[in-house]
Amino acid sequence: MKIDIWSDIVCPFCYIGTTQFNKALESFAHKGDVEVVHHSFQLMPEAPLQYDGKKSHETLATVKGIPVATAEEMNARVAQLGAQEGLDMKMPETKIVNTLNGHRLIHYATAQGKAEEAVKVLFEAYFTATIDLSDIEALVALGVRIGLDEKGTRSMLASDDFIKEVEADIQQAAVLGIQGVPFFVIDDTYGISGAQGVGAFASALQKAWHDQHPLQMMGSDEGANVCIDGSCK
Repeated sequence: MKIDIWSDIVCPFCYIGTTQFNKALESFAHKGDVEVVHHSFQLMPEAPLQYDGKKSHETLATVKGIPVATAEEMNARVAQLGAQEGLDMKMPETKIVNTLNGHRLIHYATAQGKAEEAVKVLFEAYFTATIDLSDIEALVALGVRIGLDEKGTRSMLASDDFIKEVEADIQQAAVLGIQGVPFFVIDDTYGISGAQGVGAFASALQKAWHDQHPLQMMGSDEGANVCIDGSCK
């Protein structure tokens, strides 16, 4: 069974949603038969390539056209939701930047079999360590942390490698009609939008699995030697 996940590194509900999904997958009886593929999405492609020094609630207020105080309250509520999943999300200190290079790093890690590690470390770096993900050296260090070659990672980030792959992910999302993230697609059939909760993801996995592996009845269909509602025959 294949699960495609679209997310953005600076999206708090992506961090929460993928955490919920991973918890559901961990308890899924057939997790060994599940392939997870991560796809890039950019909520703010117009964000600066270099951190501009603004607080996240200041940028949020500008983008949404709301008072700064309201943006601060929104960040606080999101942090509380994250805490319910065991996540330490320091929302006021996060640094909103363009995520292109971060997504390129995930693609680079994916090519080396380290997609899950890359997604996890980038989310933690952004929301908990509040690292500036526009800093190339910071990205190189994160790559090294998950076992990527330092020289190769730096060389990749200095090139145009994986830009087309990031763009292809975003174009595919558009074709599917995905307008917000996180977005989960199970076996090209079922779509789940948002951080729905561990229970919702667990139910979706079970339904998708049973739909792909329906119960096959064997032997007589007459129901002999069976008890139903207190009566036996």
